[in-house]
Amino acid sequence: MTASIVIVHRPDDGAGSLPKRRGRGDALPANARLLRTIVAALPADFAPVSQLGVETALEAMAEATMLAIAADLDCFLAWARAERRPPLPAEPEDLVRYVRHLEAIGRKPSVASRRISSIANLHRLVGLGEKDPLPTDHAMVRNALRAHRRRRGAAQRQAAPMRFGGALGDDTGFTISHLLEACDGDLQGLRDGALLSLAYDGGLRVSELNAARVDHLEPQGDGSGLLFIPRSKTDQEAEGAWAWVSPDSMRRIQLWLVESGIEDGPLFRRVGVDRRRARAAIPPQPYL
Repeated sequence: MTASIVIVHRPDDGAGSLPKRRGRGDALPANARLLRTIVAALPADFAPVSQLGVETALEAMAEATMLAIAADLDCFLAWARAERRPPLPAEPEDLVRYVRHLEAIGRKPSVASRRISSIANLHRLVGLGEKDPLPTDHAMVRNALRAHRRRRGAAQRQAAPMRFGGALGDDTGFTISHLLEACDGDLQGLRDGALLSLAYDGGLRVSELNAARVDHLEPQGDGSGLLFIPRSKTDQEAEGAWAWVSPDSMRRIQLWLVESGIEDGPLFRRVGVDRRRARAAIPPQPYL
């Protein structure tokens, strides 16, 4: 399987400036992003992979599912290169080492489980697991995940790597760009820009935005992020889910958190000023 992908590097114009949301045509499509990661994982001597099979599997996935899997796999491949371990097919012993590595750097059990699930998806996409069991299903890998949860000392709901809402068209992207440009650079404008951008990425409802907390965000190595959604209107059993967050949104959120001084708790707060008398702004309150 071969792929021709053009990657455009856009230099950062400074951490303190507001990000400009790119048009949909400027970003690498989700399927191309995941395909690039799959190609990077394939060893030179790997058996031929059905291109039609991979394309069909990607067509069956939601856009944000592909982006979330690609982000997880990029992190795993970086670890495998650093440790000189074969990523594909992965060895169960190496996956145990990877789970321990994630625990050592402070990743939550739910994140480790999601990464292992994405690694399982990688193996299935290239045709592994049809005859022999996947390395991710090995007992030692499952025991490593259980041990991580036990040491963490708190039960965590596991969530599938998915995004609420579907892809939005060019007209909608044009509209969101204008809405973001209308947000001022003051504290309220930073909050509104972060909220609008996050809602656009995840197709989130007001209740889901209101439930978002600082510790629900998981930054990824490429500048994007994942937001854990504990429960939604369509998730009656409260299993939770993960929404992909673009680098633009992550940067806006970071600016809002830094300027507001928020370190934990609700991600978005009310910002109010009593205009009747000249006095200090009211401290941020729970928003929505």
